[in-house]
Amino acid sequence: MQAFTFGSYSSSYTMPCGMLLKLTMKQLSMPAENEEQIRITLKLMSSRGRQMAASVFYDPNQLKPRTCFYNRPLHVLLSTDESTKLALAQLSLQRGVMADAVWILFLETPVDQFLEDVYIPVDCEFLVAQHRGEDAVKFTEVYRMGEGLPLQRQHFGSWDQNGLHVSRESLVRRRSNFHSYTITGASFNKPPLMVMDENDLKMTGGLFGTTWIRLERRLNFTTRYVIPKLRTWGEVFADNRTTGIVGLLADGQAEVGVFSMLMTSRRMDVMDFTTPLLSPQYHLLIRQPDLLQLKWDTYLAPFSWSVWLIQLLLMLFIALLLQMFYCLGRRHGFVEATLVLFRFTDALFYAVSAFCQQGMATRCPQMDSCRVVYLTTYLTAVTLLASYSATLISFLTLRTAELPFNSLEEFLIVGTHKIGALKDATVLTLLKDSELPLYRQVYRRFLKPGHGTLVPDSRMGLDRVCSSKFVFMVIPTDAQEQMRDARCRVTTLPKGYFPSRLSFGLAVNSPYKDFLNYHLLVLQEDGELHKLRKMFMPPNEKPEVAAGWISVEIQHLVLILTVLGSGVVLGATCLLLEHGVRRWAAGKLRARTRKERAAAVGNRSATKTRCYV
Repeated sequence: MQAFTFGSYSSSYTMPCGMLLKLTMKQLSMPAENEEQIRITLKLMSSRGRQMAASVFYDPNQLKPRTCFYNRPLHVLLSTDESTKLALAQLSLQRGVMADAVWILFLETPVDQFLEDVYIPVDCEFLVAQHRGEDAVKFTEVYRMGEGLPLQRQHFGSWDQNGLHVSRESLVRRRSNFHSYTITGASFNKPPLMVMDENDLKMTGGLFGTTWIRLERRLNFTTRYVIPKLRTWGEVFADNRTTGIVGLLADGQAEVGVFSMLMTSRRMDVMDFTTPLLSPQYHLLIRQPDLLQLKWDTYLAPFSWSVWLIQLLLMLFIALLLQMFYCLGRRHGFVEATLVLFRFTDALFYAVSAFCQQGMATRCPQMDSCRVVYLTTYLTAVTLLASYSATLISFLTLRTAELPFNSLEEFLIVGTHKIGALKDATVLTLLKDSELPLYRQVYRRFLKPGHGTLVPDSRMGLDRVCSSKFVFMVIPTDAQEQMRDARCRVTTLPKGYFPSRLSFGLAVNSPYKDFLNYHLLVLQEDGELHKLRKMFMPPNEKPEVAAGWISVEIQHLVLILTVLGSGVVLGATCLLLEHGVRRWAAGKLRARTRKERAAAVGNRSATKTRCYV
């Protein structure tokens, strides 16, 4: 019966290999009936193309799952004596070992009595086969949610003369009820990903927190939270020391890290991870420059230097053309006789005035040839002025922040800022151990301990960004809440670094991993995770375009006021110079007049004297 039952189960589940396990004491020989069962089973499975092996263990410590190259092996326990019971109890003490195989135990005694001291984890597929009548066998899958907890039993299927009838649901779907089991989780309050009431030790919100609450409802379990002494993700040192949440998981003080745990190769040596919930990158946070930046060349920027040069040459050419037409008109008698003399300086002044949209004086030449030049000059000036005004208005209306650099490479070239990070951030290890010289140079010059660029939290890092030329390297989700309350507008550089994966943390060989991953994927497929991401994770802020009305402050008018002030000073200087020149000229004129008068008086006196004589 056992042979044919095992053959039906293995064929139904297409398991390529199996193992018949028989435990006896050294001084005892194997009963003939058991030897016959093993021979029949081996013959049956070999005829169906299955790899089979039979092993007899004399020491309970030798019982352990065998490996299979194609699938999980199927282990069938034929003996139910005390040696088998002791072997299973010892094997269950090894975390994660029993889940590597599928187990079938043919049992005649009560299940609770035989498996009283055996811890069968929830991720282990352990079936108990018991006779139901003479020609039928029923299968019951058993497991425990935790050591010392009651044995959970669930009907799996049966075998009779009509064949094998078993459940077709996967293990993770069959065991989606944790029976109000309490899992120990490590966490602490860190918005916006985890919002936790640390006084009541209760998760209340956040992306990871809300997701975990939904997992609790779907799997019917609760969580007992512990807060690490060092409130941080945790680090794995070279001597295998651990801190923070990583330390609680590695030391077995917590089963799950209900936190945004970043996947790294060092952490995977001491802990495990679920399916990622987020895939962020490290970004450089920098103070956003003033959107209304009026530089000294602001009003020259709409045209290139070549266009400005062409306009100057056009003014000179038009002035020369007007002067030439005027001279030809005077030579051939075309110019009015009453017209005041029209010099080249006058022509140049009116050409510049035309480009500034000023009118012509009546003293300008009225010849038709000159009027054609006036018309074409004004048309050209209007077109250029419209183009200039449109470009300048667009620049003043659609203002974008011009960042001093856009990447780490440009950051090193510019050299005006310092870069910092959280003192326990994973990015420090990534930069230090990177094979790229750029990253190692950034770590060596700015981020090594002792440079004063490592900050204890995101708020202090953003304060330094606002108060000095400081760049903060962080995952934006870790500083999102603080960015809203920052003293200045903070933005991220366009380029990101070190694509990462954020997920829940698990103890090594955790029996809950497959179940959590399955229901996380269900939440993903149902769109719930997408809604939660949109709710708690708005898009990263980029250098933005000014929207609505923006007040113009005094510093924005410095350029205009400087030009106006320069004009006033220049005009006053010219006035003083003119006044001084006129006074000098008047004084010189008076001195010459006095000399002339004195000379005239002297001449009259001499004349009178001669006449008297």
